[in-house]
Amino acid sequence: MKNKETEINKNFAKLEEEIRNKKKLPQAEKKVIFKKCLFNTILLIIILIYLICLQIGEQNIETQKYITIIKIFSIILIIGTTIMFEISYRTNRNNIIIHSIEMLTLSFFTLFLISGYSIYYGNFYKITTTGIIASVIYYMLKSVLIITNSKRKYKRSQNDIEKIVAK
Repeated sequence: MKNKETEINKNFAKLEEEIRNKKKLPQAEKKVIFKKCLFNTILLIIILIYLICLQIGEQNIETQKYITIIKIFSIILIIGTTIMFEISYRTNRNNIIIHSIEMLTLSFFTLFLISGYSIYYGNFYKITTTGIIASVIYYMLKSVLIITNSKRKYKRSQNDIEKIVAK
């Protein structure tokens, strides 16, 4: 009787260990998630540097030259966005489409800065600061969503219920 109980307890412990191991993310999956989050962080840093440079430029460059610089940046961003949309259309990759939409949003924001500079001349720093805050919030939420969706997708791939039901 005791032998059967200890055998059942051992089997139960093995089953619990197997369940715990399936819940843990393997190192390869963690590396993929880390690379995605690192890429988003790099994009955030680039956008922050861009917006901070625009904010500093507003204080140090005369008005006509500054508006010309903003126009040039907006044209460059629109051309870059168009190229990214073409690449994403040809390769049919979702991550490039998402980055293209993000770049399009940044180019629209830059276009708004042209009129925002003349309308809110004394408070222009508030517009760029709002852009900085919105960018940080967006990329932080995006990283959190990448982590949770990747974990959820991995757990679904480890679930055997669909295979059992199919049989």
